[in-house]
Amino acid sequence: MDKLERYREGVLAGASGLPPERIAIAAAGGRWLAAPVAARRAAPPFACSAMDGYAVRSVDAATATPLRVVRALYAGDPPGAALAAGESARIYTGAPLPPGADAVVREEAAREAGDLVELREAVRAGENVRPAGEDVAAGGLALPPGVRLGARQLGLLAAVGAEEVEVARRARVALLCTGDELVSARTPNSNGATLAVALRSLGAEVVLSEVGDDLALLASALEQALTACDAVVTVGGVSVGARDLVPAAVAQAGGDVRVHGVPMKPGKPFLFALARGKPIFGLPGSPSACLVAFEVFARPALLRLSGAAHPFRRALRLPLAEAVEGRKSRARFLWARLEGDGRVRPVGRDAAQIRGPALADALLWLREGTGELREGDLAETWLLEDDVP
Repeated sequence: MDKLERYREGVLAGASGLPPERIAIAAAGGRWLAAPVAARRAAPPFACSAMDGYAVRSVDAATATPLRVVRALYAGDPPGAALAAGESARIYTGAPLPPGADAVVREEAAREAGDLVELREAVRAGENVRPAGEDVAAGGLALPPGVRLGARQLGLLAAVGAEEVEVARRARVALLCTGDELVSARTPNSNGATLAVALRSLGAEVVLSEVGDDLALLASALEQALTACDAVVTVGGVSVGARDLVPAAVAQAGGDVRVHGVPMKPGKPFLFALARGKPIFGLPGSPSACLVAFEVFARPALLRLSGAAHPFRRALRLPLAEAVEGRKSRARFLWARLEGDGRVRPVGRDAAQIRGPALADALLWLREGTGELREGDLAETWLLEDDVP
């Protein structure tokens, strides 16, 4: 584990999960499970056909003797009476197998004539059949804790009869953007606009405010944020200039600063503190540095706060489309684009830039000690996949 990973683990350790609440699955989209969900019924609930065809007894399908078609079965129909020797049932995908049937002959391998069907191929017991509980047995584990409930997960829960789930309470996050230039509107609050969307995409409720370069006002805003919210994200004012007042405001609020300054570029001034057991993430004001610090530290910690079992971006090692310079003394992050041939190309390197992050769909992590990388060398690549629920 390198220096940056140790800082990251320390920040994650300070973000304990929020208390759970029980809600209907109709309202659970985008939330993280706080407890496992057991299947109230099997999925599928009964043995059913995996395709259109003819339900048969496999012993009858072993010969070329035509079988009598006694009925048709559609999804949702009751299975009806058991098949006798020499009988079959026309069956459609998802329909229950009638008692006695143990296989389905696919439609393409049969020819129906009147009330008889000629089979062109034999089938084994269980062929083209989905047994009851194939996905999940009744009482079995449907989903473990820490899973985010998206469309596919909610579909599974509906299939196994879940009506309510226990999820982590939705995080309430105060977003304090600092600087006289924002309050006066001389500078657009692009960081605030970006982070508000990024936080909401994590399922958080966001309280956005702007505070000027005044220690008393900033300390008061921080106090209010700590009272009303579960976490605080500040933007700007974390470096060492005359107007970098966030560290002093955190101290006035009784915060314990755990991290201030990290070995990476951009984003070096990042600050992390705990106050009243609540995390404070101090992000730099330069747009690219702000977003990199958010990705490296704040985002995974807030996901952990919200109950996510896996708070990190998916990462791959992909070949570079062009050479890049490293910094052996510290980690370096570069916004990048994924190309159609599987390579990744940097799209900007200035800490103050905002267009590069807007064009990027990946973030490259050049770890501490990495020198120049040539075209074709593999780079650790975080995938910036959309995660808006």
